[in-house]
Amino acid sequence: MRLAVLDYSPIDEGHTAVDALATSTRLAKEAEALGYSRYWVSEHHGIPGFAGVSPEVVMAHLAANTSSIRIGSGGVMLPHYSSLKVAENYRSLDALNPGRIDLGFGRAPGADPRVSAALNDEKAGTLPYPAKVADLVGFLTGDHVPGSDYAGIAASPIATTIPIPWVLAASGTTSALAGAFGLGFTFAHFINASGRGVAAARQYRESFVPSAFLAQPAVIVAVFVAVGETEEEAAALSDAFHLWLTTAETATPLDRVPSLEFAAAHQWTDHQLAVRERNAGRLVSGTAAQVADQLRGLAELYETDEVMINPMVPEERNRRVALEGLAREFGLKPVDPGSHDRVWASANDPTGCS
Repeated sequence: MRLAVLDYSPIDEGHTAVDALATSTRLAKEAEALGYSRYWVSEHHGIPGFAGVSPEVVMAHLAANTSSIRIGSGGVMLPHYSSLKVAENYRSLDALNPGRIDLGFGRAPGADPRVSAALNDEKAGTLPYPAKVADLVGFLTGDHVPGSDYAGIAASPIATTIPIPWVLAASGTTSALAGAFGLGFTFAHFINASGRGVAAARQYRESFVPSAFLAQPAVIVAVFVAVGETEEEAAALSDAFHLWLTTAETATPLDRVPSLEFAAAHQWTDHQLAVRERNAGRLVSGTAAQVADQLRGLAELYETDEVMINPMVPEERNRRVALEGLAREFGLKPVDPGSHDRVWASANDPTGCS
């Protein structure tokens, strides 16, 4: 089984965004050395506890500091941007790092309404999401859907490889869209652990059409993890995680990832405990061996051989423990650059990429 990493670049209590991005760089290099398949970074706006706001910029830095692991976005919030500009950004990243770039994208705003408005202040209107996706695919490949106003336009630069697009989903409503365009499909189990993801992955496979990107379906399931060297450590990390998550989806989120000491001193209200209970399935926690068993079970449910972990716990040391422990449990080995994804590319790619 393959393991990948999703990194929000969280800012720990007592630290800064500069520290968080430096930590992301070190962890990406560590993930590569341990044999993780991908390292994806996020796009969140107006959230003081996260430094991950511009995935393309962070990806360029991480790719320059690594040599083999695939670097990607988890993901670009496509409705905010021109599909052509996104395609150009990712074609540029892929030209600089051939065969190593993943374009994960979604339709969530990643921001509150006021910030979303600021991101779109020159737009006269919005396009339907399927049209945005069709345009993105068309600009990446040069092969637009019939009747497109953009026929004949391909994003530059044209290189020898092509970034692999991945649809990010949390409800399952875009699974058939991902399949129809022959894109990868990533389900955010860490957002929606209700069971919809399994059905969405099945629908994606049933609707999959081989494309310039992939010759066969590719599913990734993503989940939060808290890995301790002991069960007691894992429980303390889980407390800190749930304290962060309980406030993150309110009007008054914590402005930093809470420390273990802060979490231990916290007095949980009945309402917070109820929210925590509802969120329980979004986190996989325990020792490395216990978490590995749960990840294998999750992969079996989704019928996939790749799981993406998000170690949203306080302190770089504890995120490193998760990466190292799970790499050991799964017997990971460093990957050859782009070895597993490039073989999925279709031989009849209209751009001449493979």
